[in-house]
Amino acid sequence: MDDFSQNYSISSVEAITGIKKETLRKWEQRYDFLHPTRLENGYRQYSQQQVEFLCLLQSQLQQGISLKKSIQYATEQTEKRPSTPSLVEPFLYQLLAYGEECDEEAFSITLHQAHQTLGLTVYLQQLIRPFLQEVGRRWSTKQWSEYQEKFVSTIIQNHLVEVKQQIPVSKNAPLVIGACLPYENHELPLHILLLQILLKGYRVFLIGRSPAAGTIEDFVDKLHPTVVLLSATTHIPLDHPNYLYELDEFAKKRPKITFFLGGTGANQLIERKPLTTITITHTLEPIWNALKKTTS
Repeated sequence: MDDFSQNYSISSVEAITGIKKETLRKWEQRYDFLHPTRLENGYRQYSQQQVEFLCLLQSQLQQGISLKKSIQYATEQTEKRPSTPSLVEPFLYQLLAYGEECDEEAFSITLHQAHQTLGLTVYLQQLIRPFLQEVGRRWSTKQWSEYQEKFVSTIIQNHLVEVKQQIPVSKNAPLVIGACLPYENHELPLHILLLQILLKGYRVFLIGRSPAAGTIEDFVDKLHPTVVLLSATTHIPLDHPNYLYELDEFAKKRPKITFFLGGTGANQLIERKPLTTITITHTLEPIWNALKKTTS
């Protein structure tokens, strides 16, 4: 595999951008906007700036915008970017390429290198979140198979669990419980969120994916958290809304505990019967405010 911090082969560019090698060659022949370096053996080498340009171009094409207008947009955006090379994007490109190939060793090494280089906060917010969003897009458009999506998600989750175990926190710190709703199997967003909370000095506990009805309530009454974070990344949990309203009644009887619900699926509740106690949020600010009250 290439040294991604410098140059990229055409195979790597295809994996990163989703643009077929045949298309890249055709564009090079027909249009005057893409000129990769040629090595002595004739192989093409693309710079990081060219890969960034192609990523922007592809994002426009996928929205149905014409090639001409997409080239114009990508050119303008590339020119606006700072001259200082990004520390994040080379890692993003590596993860996309290694994820495409399902190269476990290279993918894991890149995760560790990115964590050490970027620091945990930047690593989570500027690398892992955008990467997972792109993985979700590729899976939904069938550019990636379910195996590829599960492959990268599992390795990232294992790495985040490993990182979590290395962060010390006082046993007397307020506790935050994170839980997927029943029928929700995507727990990775909660791992990321709870790590950010852990960095603030709070204890965290993850119940995990698709708990049986009553499990969340049992953990809450057993562990006495300050905040409970519920996740509905998909609409599936909300296809069974009765449990959520029962959980809302449960939360109402425990006024000392603040309950939040987040995730893309939570948007469906806007048009339904509103919750009385559980707060729907898509930002961290209400959560931070609730936690600050416990320590003020």
